[in-house]
This record gives sequence, C-alpha cells and structure tokens, in this order.
Amino acid sequence: MLQERLINDTLLVSPRALTNNATVTANMDTKGGNYATIRVCMGSEVNTNAVGPTLVLSESDDTVVSNFATLDTESAVDLTDAREVLFGVDLRGRKRYLRIACSTATATNDHITVAVVGTLSDLENAPNGTTGVANQVVFI
Repeated sequence: MLQERLINDTLLVSPRALTNNATVTANMDTKGGNYATIRVCMGSEVNTNAVGPTLVLSESDDTVVSNFATLDTESAVDLTDAREVLFGVDLRGRKRYLRIACSTATATNDHITVAVVGTLSDLENAPNGTTGVANQVVFI
C-alpha cells in the first residue's frame, strides 16, 4: 500500500466570490481519519481598504448547526496578498464533524474569493480504487 493513498481530499467549498454580509459554510465528516487539515484559500483584495473575512472552525457529534462548538476563530484575515489559512486538527478524542464558516463584514469594500479543501489523513482504511478520491484521478 502506498502511504500517499492513506489520505482523502474533499472540496468543501468550490471557489466563489463573497460580497458584503455573506457567509459560506461546509461540514466535514471525519469518520475513519485521525487527522484533518482544512485549507481555506483566498484571493488577494482588489481595494486597499477592504475588510478581510472571519473564519470559524467548529465541531459537533452531528450536523445540527446549533450543536457546533467553536474550536478557533480567525477575525479580519489580511488579504493584502492571496493567502491560505490552514487548520490542523488532531481528531483523537474530538467530535465526528468539523464545520468551517467564512463570513464577510457588513461592508467589505471588496469581494472576497474563497475556496476550502479538507484532507483526512492517517485513515483507518485506504480508499478503494479511485472512488471518492476526486472527479478525475491520475496516478503515476
């Protein structure tokens, strides 16, 4: 078994633009993994007076929104340059679901481009074939 196959990537939020007072969220089921990495990728601001988004990472035993408890908050992320914010979570002793939320301020003075990719690693079982790995897979 190739060690590289003991991970599973998921596109949690497809690339999109957020404007004033907008929020995008995604849940990640961590069942079968011992470590999760959530990468929030954001494009650089166009206007120099732009207000960056707030990122909130939460956890819960189920997907009921009101049951999620906050693990970390990153406020007014600086987007002078394109940026990736990485959350690493040791899943041992944690809840099953992680939730990432990206929210813009009431007046961002800009649009914010964001995408989120989640990776489960140290999996109990490796993926079987290419099912669930990606839309298009190339192994060399």
